[in-house]
Amino acid sequence: MRTSLRYQRPLEGSAMSRHSARRGPREGGQILVLFTLVLVVLILVTGLVVDGGNAFLNRRDSQNSSDLGALAGTKRLADYYVNYPNAPLTASDNVYTAIATRMTENGCTTADNCTWTATYLGPRVGTDFQALGPVGASDTAMPGAGGGTEAMGVRVDATRIASTFFLGVIGQSSWTIKTTAAAESGEPAGAPASQILPIALVSPPTMDEGNIYSLTSGSNGPGNFGWLSWTGANSAGSLANSLCTPDNPAFTLPYQFAGDPGTTNASAVRACLQQWVKNQQTVLIPIVLKSNDPNAPVGCSTGAQGNLFNYCVVGLAAFVITSYSQPAVDQINGRFVKIMPYSTGDSVPGGLTGPPAANSQFYFLGLTQ
Repeated sequence: MRTSLRYQRPLEGSAMSRHSARRGPREGGQILVLFTLVLVVLILVTGLVVDGGNAFLNRRDSQNSSDLGALAGTKRLADYYVNYPNAPLTASDNVYTAIATRMTENGCTTADNCTWTATYLGPRVGTDFQALGPVGASDTAMPGAGGGTEAMGVRVDATRIASTFFLGVIGQSSWTIKTTAAAESGEPAGAPASQILPIALVSPPTMDEGNIYSLTSGSNGPGNFGWLSWTGANSAGSLANSLCTPDNPAFTLPYQFAGDPGTTNASAVRACLQQWVKNQQTVLIPIVLKSNDPNAPVGCSTGAQGNLFNYCVVGLAAFVITSYSQPAVDQINGRFVKIMPYSTGDSVPGGLTGPPAANSQFYFLGLTQ
């Protein structure tokens, strides 16, 4: 026998009919509420990802602007002190204009919803530098010019408003991003340890960035070709060690070191020089006085004979070594980078208590915050 199943609609008023009638609208309302909540969460997550990422990029750009602005203003300060009185401040060429130029070049202007202020900084008091007052657009003199505390650097504070794309739905229409950077320039208490090659450079009157100069000339004295000895030892082995892995002691300028006489034409010495020629890294070279310089400081001179020869180190210069002669290693050449003991961005040396001196060949300039 064949049977068939047929759907029978529940009788009106039955329990099954009443249950179905109650279920439909409630489930529809729950789904609507759930969908709304999920949509809000998706918008918030998208907003955090997109708007948060945009805020991060804006903060990075703003920090770069602050860093470069602080360095530019401090560089103008250093030029003022080092080249005094040949680099006077004017209303169109001062610390403010140096900062403003860099801030504009790096997108911190009112058109970019970015504003900034700058403050002169003096020596440290504890762990913080003294704030000496705002940097003015028409400044033609430094704080402390009348005998007070002299400015050694600047701090730049930037504020950027970054619009949001998604978070506006919850009332967050923009982010306020604040960044700060500080830079200082001054005379360090001494030369850094383990960063200097033992090559004595008799500095020419002027050196232009990018030009090639002879670092040793053999003219310092009989048998002396420009090698320094940090410990007074006269051996090819210790010279090679000092060339390959700088091991100079920290010292205060000016300072007298013994010379290492002879060309020291050893394979280890040539290999270490070749290392620097190959990797083209910037190295620090001591600047020494000429032999028998009448203006040498008391107790520090360049001169004498043979093993008694000494060098008076008065500064440091940054070079990239480009070549050397063989077989007698008495001509080492390098491309001039700058006369400074520390690169921008290095940690601040201790003992910065005042700005660079006039005609200084040994001063620090870098970020401190």
